Amino acid sequence: MPVDRRVRAASVATALTLLVALFSVDYTVKPGDTLGAIARDNNVSVSDLAAANNISNPNLIRAGQVLVIPSKDRTHVVSSGESLYTIAKKYGTTVAALIKANKLDNPNLIRPDQKLVVPGSAGGSGSSGGSGGSTGGSDSNGSNQKPDGNSARSGRYHIVKKGETLEQIAKAEGVSVEAITTANGITNHVIYTGTRLFLDGPGHTSRGSSESGTYTVQRGDRLVDIANRYGTSVSKIASTNGISNINLIRAGRSLKVPAGGAWVCPVKGASFFNDWGFPRAGGTRFHEGNDLFTKFGAPIFAPVSGTVKFKTGVLGGLQFNLKGADGVEYIGSHLSAKETDGKVSAGDVIGYVGTSGNAAGGSPHLHFGMYLKGLPINPYPTLIANGCK
Repeated sequence: MPVDRRVRAASVATALTLLVALFSVDYTVKPGDTLGAIARDNNVSVSDLAAANNISNPNLIRAGQVLVIPSKDRTHVVSSGESLYTIAKKYGTTVAALIKANKLDNPNLIRPDQKLVVPGSAGGSGSSGGSGGSTGGSDSNGSNQKPDGNSARSGRYHIVKKGETLEQIAKAEGVSVEAITTANGITNHVIYTGTRLFLDGPGHTSRGSSESGTYTVQRGDRLVDIANRYGTSVSKIASTNGISNINLIRAGRSLKVPAGGAWVCPVKGASFFNDWGFPRAGGTRFHEGNDLFTKFGAPIFAPVSGTVKFKTGVLGGLQFNLKGADGVEYIGSHLSAKETDGKVSAGDVIGYVGTSGNAAGGSPHLHFGMYLKGLPINPYPTLIANGCK
């Protein structure tokens, strides 16, 4: 190598060493340590920690090894043409994390030369970095029922480009604006660059009910539809009205509809926004839910009565699956601990917020998903309608 190239290489190496020294600290691995635990204790992501130390296998660290702990936050100066999505992808973080760190009211409005804080850990889900601290990322587990972004919902979709509006997308795709807003649970006309929007499909808002009432059966009605509408259960309507065959109800019949009880916010006082459809690492998966940020160990409440089961996987960590009496399946990921399986009532504590799975090293949160007839629906309208924000 020529002398001048060796000098330049040495200069670059020296500069990198100085940057590491200025913006990092050292940690000596102790017996029993794991990279995930070290990342969590130092509020950085596993991927950032591995990258800072050139670790190709996060499961192979040894006692006595000295690790560089990267800085928690960085600053990025916005260049012309950049979006939050491209910035998040560049740093291996998420759009949601950038929005939270910079308290952005409108994520589509960033300007050249604006300084943005880039969280050192990829906390938060909903963008290219996936949920929590690791790159990659589905909020559900590969071993569980609903791998985030790979659901059975196979309808047509559109990836939002910079500057596009709902009206433009609807016109280009030959569908109505209402079809898009319904399928994606959009409560206003705000959409985000890089988001996947379904062009058709079901929408649903779950609502509890504390009042009994009467309902006249219409042609084509099913008991499950009536129960969902009033936030109660098929069994309650059937028993109240002496119905022995729930598949046989006649049009014109007047039914007494028992109170279903209020729909309960799964996490009290959580911070969240409509991050439905945000892209995951590699752009092959998309967020099928909302991330509810709060303190570690905060209680998680059953939003409705039903039957709850728990599973554990690499990505979603400890996860609950609640088959609700309202006909909706509710899924929550990244729990730190759980209560027992079985029948629960709305408002029962079923688990606790954490950073398990690929949220290790990120901000504690609950990935919250809703599925109707096996298809993902955006929880945001339900959360808003029931006063969770």
